[in-house]
Amino acid sequence: MKVVLDGETYDWDGTRVPMSEALWIEHAYKRRYAEWQEDLAAGSAKAMCVLACLIWRRDGRDVPLDSLLDGTVDFDLLEMLTSMAESAQAEAQAAAEAEAAEEVPTPAGPVPAGTPGTGTGTSASSPKRSGTPRRK
Repeated sequence: MKVVLDGETYDWDGTRVPMSEALWIEHAYKRRYAEWQEDLAAGSAKAMCVLACLIWRRDGRDVPLDSLLDGTVDFDLLEMLTSMAESAQAEAQAAAEAEAAEEVPTPAGPVPAGTPGTGTGTSASSPKRSGTPRRK
């Protein structure tokens, strides 16, 4: 996923979280990792600040959470959220297109020019009338 922070685009892979990062989050956020995830999903600004610090941390920048909380370092939250939403939408669309492409069968060889017609009457192998009388 692409996330824009302060005008710069970062790659964010939220599917992998090493234990060291989970512990760092708990230390910085002063809550359990699972609570941070819930708060992040609920749109907590403080949880978003932790995410920003984590993204910068993965990029090699050491931005203390306190510097975001006291306003020393700042970023546009709407820019961050918009970039995340657009990136998630693009990834979902790409996945849907890939899935649709997998569902389209491809012929193994040349496609025949036509198929024989199907008869509308009773087939030749079936008698028109059964020899067994109808039950009443």
